[in-house]
Amino acid sequence: MRYRRHRVATILTMAALVACGSKSKDLLARPFDAGSDASVDAADGGASDAPSDADPALGGPCVDDPQCDDKIACTFDRCDLAVGRCRNVPDDTQCDDGLFCDGRERCVRAHGCEPGPVVTCDDGNSCAIHSCREATKSCEQKPRDLDGDGDPDDHCVPKRDCDDLDPNVSSLHSEICANHKDDNCDGVVDEAACVKPVGDTCAVAIAIGAPGTYAMTSVGANKDYAASCSVTTPAAARDIVAAITVPPGANKDLDIWATTPGTEIAIAVQAACGQASTELGCGSGAGASSVRARARSLAPGTYFVIVTTQAESSVELAIDFLAPTPRASNETCANAASIAPEIATTVSIIDPAKDLVSSCAAATGELTYALTLAQPADVRVFASTVRGSGSAVVGLRSAHCADPADELRCRVGSALPLFARNLGAGAYVVTVAATAPIDASVLVKTSPPTIAPADQTCATAPPVTINGLTDVDLGNHEDAIKDGCFAGGPTAAYALTLAAPSDVLLVGRFPQNEPGAVSFDLPGCGLADRLACTVGGTPVRVSKRNVASGSYRVVVTDRLGEHDNVTALVRDSVPPTMVVGADTCATAIDVPAAGGFFTGDTTNATADYDEGCDASNGPPGGAPDQALRLVLAQAQRVVLDMEGSTFTTLLDVRQGPACPGPEVANACYVGFGAERSFLDLALTAGTYWIVIDGYAGARGAWNLDVRVLPP
Repeated sequence: MRYRRHRVATILTMAALVACGSKSKDLLARPFDAGSDASVDAADGGASDAPSDADPALGGPCVDDPQCDDKIACTFDRCDLAVGRCRNVPDDTQCDDGLFCDGRERCVRAHGCEPGPVVTCDDGNSCAIHSCREATKSCEQKPRDLDGDGDPDDHCVPKRDCDDLDPNVSSLHSEICANHKDDNCDGVVDEAACVKPVGDTCAVAIAIGAPGTYAMTSVGANKDYAASCSVTTPAAARDIVAAITVPPGANKDLDIWATTPGTEIAIAVQAACGQASTELGCGSGAGASSVRARARSLAPGTYFVIVTTQAESSVELAIDFLAPTPRASNETCANAASIAPEIATTVSIIDPAKDLVSSCAAATGELTYALTLAQPADVRVFASTVRGSGSAVVGLRSAHCADPADELRCRVGSALPLFARNLGAGAYVVTVAATAPIDASVLVKTSPPTIAPADQTCATAPPVTINGLTDVDLGNHEDAIKDGCFAGGPTAAYALTLAAPSDVLLVGRFPQNEPGAVSFDLPGCGLADRLACTVGGTPVRVSKRNVASGSYRVVVTDRLGEHDNVTALVRDSVPPTMVVGADTCATAIDVPAAGGFFTGDTTNATADYDEGCDASNGPPGGAPDQALRLVLAQAQRVVLDMEGSTFTTLLDVRQGPACPGPEVANACYVGFGAERSFLDLALTAGTYWIVIDGYAGARGAWNLDVRVLPP
């Protein structure tokens, strides 16, 4: 994309240059490179009336914007009529690949976009494990924990893990009797309060010979065995073993439910204890506290159940011997079982294979059910968990079924049904999976077809209000827009038409604690049409600079079909203003009356101002900071967005002729999340100081988009 401006003043400027004499005529007649310094030649005695080339953004002489195209896509190219020369301003935001951990891309004059240094996060602290987290666009530091048992090394954190090379020794572990080891790191070996773990290894497995419910505990147990499924952090887990004997006679299915009071749990059935290669069944799910496994058609004999808990916990193990049954046959599109509308169907998600690709993530494979509509109808699929701690994941697919594009809708959990409006008569496939093995109840309900609201699809999207608020009611909407931003939630789309290259800022607001998403798409609203997307808690923002003129779509999604709103802020593209210095209010950079886009770096600034929302235990002045000044002649709405900054930003607005003045109420915002700091303020006339700071000493490169709007 290219920044361009065409000015009505071109002809007047040309006339003025010609009137200046022969030197100006020569400048207009002579070819030049817009990206060069374009100094006058020897015929003019080497002298130049152009301003000093100390400004690296200045190029050759010009009379209008088209002459200033430097062929570098990431620069803002315009003719600066005040000096009669091209100005080619690099804009790093045009190079941003949307990823944080690969470094901040730069726009380099005469070269274009270049990668920045990869984020290392290493601050030299040997007691911390440093990692870059793309989800939060930040560095994460965790206490050193070499054995991965969830307890930091006591050389770094006193009275914690006294042996950071042994995952079975930590301050989180119970003291085990008579093993001559300080298991709980309290400095005492085998003290009176020690425990004797039961079923800790295959050699001492808990014997079970009949169906029933058995109380067990992983207190004091170590982590000894591996399985194909486990808890989220296996190194910090505990496991115990039950030896289950199938009685003489016919083969049996061994059905097991394992439940804790809240700790994550996983179970695996093995033919030979401790040998993962002999696994006969496995059950787990992220965060699941009740899971299931089934080993099918076992001959009489003894089998072993490895029960893994994320932390020490009591366990309830429910054992049943059942008549042998094969795995469910309706695992594929071709073998879908029939499902009738208005009749609840019990679905046991035990061990189906994963055969289909879905937009809604599931931990298990899926079962398939054939649905036939004799006439057009609205279809809703309700699913609820009957047993287990996972959630059902339901999908609706066209008759072809097998390809990812055949999935029409999907939904996770029971908060809202899957909803498909005005389906034509014919054959469809309902899929049922889960986030962990569960028993679920699935009910398909049909109703007379209804007409979709205009904002239901991108093809009929009504216009969004530009620089204003658009109400979004998702209460009767489908998951009908497949741009991949927030799969499974009801969606609405609005058309945004740009008459000129523009800077676009979208702000979605959702009920508190309700996740939502805003995406900015091309009109097709498919996966390949998505230009930007943000998912999170309110407010959710999407920023895109230098968007070419044309037609676009704003898509709003939430989880529960709430009443939301979106604000679309649009202005003609402006070049970035690099903030150099501005270390105090005395040297603050002025913000134009209409706002602008600013970039800077606080790394080498000084810490001057204490902010009300900063960490309370920091040094005087907090983190290094920089300052801008905004003067309002009348009451205005001012929106400030720091998306794209590289650290945990702190944005503080102060008022008053005195520098820096008192803080404006509710105008100090810490950008803990990936979107950084954000303020939307109604301000009266006066002088304001915008302080760009960092939370708890954070510093680095920052962006600040300032929009000044009518109140």
